[in-house]
Amino acid sequence: MEAIQTFWRKWGPWLLLALLAASLVPILLLGRYDWPSADDYIYAYLPHEALLRGDGFWGEVWHTMWGYYKSWQGTFTALALMALTPLTFSEYLYWLTPVVMLASLCTGTFKLTDTLVRRGLGGTWRQTVFVAVPILLLSIHCAPFPKDTFYWWNGAVYYTFTYGIMLLLIERMAALRLAQTRAQVLWAAIPAVPAALLVGGSNYVSALLATLVCGLFLLWFLVKERDKLLPALPAVLALAACFAVSFLAPGNQGRQSTIDEPMSPAGAVLCSILKAGQDCLAWPNAPILLVGLLMIPVVWGLTERVKFSFPLPLAFSVFTFLLFAAQNAPHFYAVSTSGPERLRSIVFYSFFWLLLLNLWYWLGWLRRAVLPRLAGGEKLLRRGRALAAVPLALLLLTALAGSWPGDLTGVEAARALADGSARSYWEQQTDRLEVLRDPAVADVYLEPITVRPPLLDNGDITADPLDWKNNGLRIFYHKNSVVLIE
Repeated sequence: MEAIQTFWRKWGPWLLLALLAASLVPILLLGRYDWPSADDYIYAYLPHEALLRGDGFWGEVWHTMWGYYKSWQGTFTALALMALTPLTFSEYLYWLTPVVMLASLCTGTFKLTDTLVRRGLGGTWRQTVFVAVPILLLSIHCAPFPKDTFYWWNGAVYYTFTYGIMLLLIERMAALRLAQTRAQVLWAAIPAVPAALLVGGSNYVSALLATLVCGLFLLWFLVKERDKLLPALPAVLALAACFAVSFLAPGNQGRQSTIDEPMSPAGAVLCSILKAGQDCLAWPNAPILLVGLLMIPVVWGLTERVKFSFPLPLAFSVFTFLLFAAQNAPHFYAVSTSGPERLRSIVFYSFFWLLLLNLWYWLGWLRRAVLPRLAGGEKLLRRGRALAAVPLALLLLTALAGSWPGDLTGVEAARALADGSARSYWEQQTDRLEVLRDPAVADVYLEPITVRPPLLDNGDITADPLDWKNNGLRIFYHKNSVVLIE
């Protein structure tokens, strides 16, 4: 057993990194056959027209953002990113969508984990890998709605991309808390400002959570470290100002007026808490429970160097749960629902941080408050941890042989590549492009797409020429009408 533990400590991080890299290969390869759809054409229209004319590109990005800000939604930085979809430049660049989304998610997760583990808790880079890679594997491969999360630019850049930037913003605030020199203070405070500007003007889930967390940092600096209060202010004020500008947008008022019975603030808070409780009960599955058990030794090691007594663990759990639940409030208040699929994905990502923080706190409480009262308690725990490795390994093998891997994002992507459905889908979409680009054809009649890989298919136009999806395609390609042949 000692030999296995030694091998794992030395080579485990490299094996985990290799596993993560290998698991991303089919997801990125599938992106080769990704294709724009739905809102992509609508938000890309004006900037694309500017490129065709050869001038006024950034002005049209601004017009797109300002127009929707006044009429539909206030999230102005997200609107700018939607206008910068790969479709704006070329349909054949849409493969960049999963690349950009995974890059943001992985960078934010690794960077925040590294700052917390190595600088905050005195851990090593190996412990960073042991924590970050499981979070990413679960976030990516167990994502409940991977199509909207990774393969649709308009939805994914609004949520998944911004979520990764939010993690980087929180990481910079944590780095400011840990800074010991003037250079470290500046390197933490300055990059936090553009991250705050982007997050504050994007989706309300990330903006609200970032505002609450950054507010906690600001409160800490006010009470404990006054010298860091001023460096933290620019980022926090930028975040709060952008959030306010976004929230108070006239487009939001018009959109909410379409709701028959808008929810009260108190009702939104209550529904948010109830939904968070439902999520915490529904999301844990075999892979998540298994990884949580396997991470106990790593997280236990991260409680060792902390000079902290871990008081009131139950209060900590309630507090972190309420922070987690707060993410649901904006959408409940705006349109009386918990949000579309792409929104639910980033709440799902944050669920793992909720689990990780509570696992660390309760293990720290066990080390500081419980074990000192037990004779030989820590030695007993070490033995139990070693003995638990065998059944956990068996559980892992059992899970791998079971049915749940078929639902993993990477497995689904590999299946679409292997059976040829992804390539067939892409070929049918490119066949349509020939007639859509033909200036001699004013009224376009398109055959239905016969192959629809679940990770790529985002719906199609309809036989109704007035359908909003048909209209977006019609405007983008300068047609009189675009109709699907029934």
